[in-house]
Amino acid sequence: MKRKPNLPKLLLQWGVLLALAGTILRAKLSGEGVDVEAYCPFGGLQAFGSYLARGSLACSMSMLQIAMGLALAAGVVLLAKLFCGYLCPVGTVVGWLGGLGRRLGLRRELRAGGAADRLLRGVKYALLFVVFYFTLSSSELFCHKLDPYYAVATGFEGEIVLWMSLVMLVVLLAGSLCVGMFWCRYLCPLGAASNLFRRWPLLLAAALAAWALGAWGVPRAWLWVLVLLCGGGALWEMASQHDRLVPLLHVRRDVARCNGCGRCERHCPCGIAVCAEAKVRHIDCTMCGDCLAACPVGALSVGGRRSLRWLPALAAVALLLAGMWVGVRFELPTIDEQWGSAASEATPLQRYELEGLRSIKCYGSSKAFAARMQRVEGVCGVRTFVRRHAVEVTYDPTRTDTVKILEAIFTPVRQKFAAPAPGVGELECYRLGVEGLHDRTDMAWFGLALRRIGGLCGFESEFACPVRVTLYALPGTALTREQVREAVEARELVLTARDGERHIPLDYELRSFERAGTLPRGEFLERMFDQVSRLSGPFSVNSERWDDDRRYPKGIYEFACPGLEKLPLRQQIPYFRSYLSCADGIVAVDFALRDTLPVVRLHYVRELWDDGRLWRELLQAPEWRVRMSDGSEQRIAPRLRFTREGRSIDSVPAAER
Repeated sequence: MKRKPNLPKLLLQWGVLLALAGTILRAKLSGEGVDVEAYCPFGGLQAFGSYLARGSLACSMSMLQIAMGLALAAGVVLLAKLFCGYLCPVGTVVGWLGGLGRRLGLRRELRAGGAADRLLRGVKYALLFVVFYFTLSSSELFCHKLDPYYAVATGFEGEIVLWMSLVMLVVLLAGSLCVGMFWCRYLCPLGAASNLFRRWPLLLAAALAAWALGAWGVPRAWLWVLVLLCGGGALWEMASQHDRLVPLLHVRRDVARCNGCGRCERHCPCGIAVCAEAKVRHIDCTMCGDCLAACPVGALSVGGRRSLRWLPALAAVALLLAGMWVGVRFELPTIDEQWGSAASEATPLQRYELEGLRSIKCYGSSKAFAARMQRVEGVCGVRTFVRRHAVEVTYDPTRTDTVKILEAIFTPVRQKFAAPAPGVGELECYRLGVEGLHDRTDMAWFGLALRRIGGLCGFESEFACPVRVTLYALPGTALTREQVREAVEARELVLTARDGERHIPLDYELRSFERAGTLPRGEFLERMFDQVSRLSGPFSVNSERWDDDRRYPKGIYEFACPGLEKLPLRQQIPYFRSYLSCADGIVAVDFALRDTLPVVRLHYVRELWDDGRLWRELLQAPEWRVRMSDGSEQRIAPRLRFTREGRSIDSVPAAER
C-alpha cells in the first residue's frame, strides 16, 4: 500500500524554509543585515533567562524572541513538542538527511535504551548548560558562537566562533546521515529545553530552589538552579524516555484495529516503537504525524480521533501567531535600574516617560543613559525601551522635576555647514524656538534638515523650553519664517546611501522665529571649533614618564585636518586621543584653527619620533590600539583618515595658547 503524504508537516516545513530563504535573499539584495534569529524560541528562552537573572536585555535580545520562547514552553507543557515537529528548520534538514542516509545505506541505528543511547542523551543537556551559563553571565546570546543554523543563515558572517560552528556543522551532517534525528535526539540544546518542559515537576522544583536561594541571599543563585535543571533533566532522560503524564495532544493506537505491520515505527523519524504502546509516551515524540500517515489500517489517531490529524499543525501555527502578536504588542525594558532611597509616603516617587530618544538604540546606550541620570539629584531609577526609543525615569518630586530631567538629557550642539568666505565680515543671526529636540541624535537629524535652507553657515542650540536654536546665515540671505518652518517641520528626512534611500521620520515643531542681530566671521569660526579645541590636552601616563624637558626635548608636529569640527569627524576624536595615549612618547595633542583650516598638533619626544615616522607609523597605521572605558585594550580600524602630511614647528603661536 502506498504511503499517504503527511501534508500538514510538509506544508509547514516548506513554508518555514521558503520564508527563511526569502528573508535572507531580500537582506542580501538590499545590503541590510538580517536577523535570522528574530523568531528563534531558543534565543527567546536565553533572553528570558538573562532578564530573570540580571534584569536586563542585551542588544541581541528582543521581546519577539522571548514571546516565541514562552510560546514554545507553553506549547510543550500543554500540547506537545510542536515546534520541533513542524517549524524547526534544523529539524527539517536533519530529517531529510536521515532519509538520504537510509537510501545510501549509511543508517546505523543505536539500540533504544542501550548504553550509547543513554549516554549520548546527556550531551544536549551539557550543551544547554554551557550556552545558558555564558548567556546569563554576559547577557549576550552565546548560542551564536556555535549554532550551525545561525552560521549557515548568515553566510558565516555573524557573531560566530568559526571552528565551533564548523565542528557542530560537520557533526550535524555526519551524525544525521548515519543515525536518525541524531542532532535532535542527542545534541540540540533546544531539544533538551523542550524535554525539561515535558518534565515540568523538575521545573517546579527549580522554581522553589530559586526562591529559597534568593531568600537566603546566595550569590549567583541562577547557577545552582541551572545545575539542578540540566543535571536533573539529563539523569531523568538517561533513566527513562517515557512520561507518566502525557500532554493533551498525543498519539493513540487502536489495539483491536492494529495489524502489527511495524510501518509506523519504520517511518517515525525518531524510531519510536509506536506499535508497542496504546498511548505514545516517549519523550522524543513531536506529534509530527508521520506514523499516522504511514498506518495502512487507520489504527493511529490524535487523542483517539482520526479527524484531529490536522490539529497539531494548526496548534503549531496558532502558537507561532500568538508569540508574534505578544512580541509585537508588549515590550520588556532593556534595562531596569533603581538606586538611592525611596521617598516618603507623603511624597511618593513619580515616573516621567519620554519617547523618541533615538540615541537609546541598544544595551550600551541604555547603560550610558542610566549613568547620566545617576548624576541628576532626585532621580532614583531608569527603565529603557530600545524598540520605541523610550525612557522611563523615576524621580523624587521634592528634589527635582521634569524640566531638570530634560535638561540633563539635552546636549548642546554646534554644527558648521560651511565656512564663510574671507570677504564676509558679519553673519546674520536668527533665533528659533523648537519642540522635539531632546538628544544629540535629534540634533544630528535636525542639522541635516536645516541644510535644505540655502545660505546657512551653521547653528547652535541651548536648553530651554522650547529648545533655543540660533541660525547663522550669509549676509543678504533674509530668511523668512515660512522657509524655516518648511525645513524644520518636514515629516521625514531622506538620506541617500550605497544600498538605496533611507527614510528617517522627523517630529519637530517651530514655536518661535525672530531676527537676532549679527555675528563677526571670526567669532563664528571660533564658536564652531570650540567643541574640538576643548578636547586638547596631555596624556597623563606619557607626560609623567617623559616630563623632564631637558633630558627629553619635545617637538610639535602640525598637520591640517579639514572638516574636523563637523560632527561625524568630531565624534571620532576620543578614539584618536585614546590611540595617541597608547603611543609611547606622544605626550599631548592640540586642536586649533589657522583662519578657517583646522590643524592638529602632536607633542612628541624627539629622541623617539621624527616627522617621517610620525606620518608613516602613527598617522597612516593600518589599525589603532585604544584603551576602553573598562581599562582593556582593543585593536580597531582607524576612525580618522589623514591625507595632508605635516611638519614640525618650533612652538604654538601665542594667540592660540
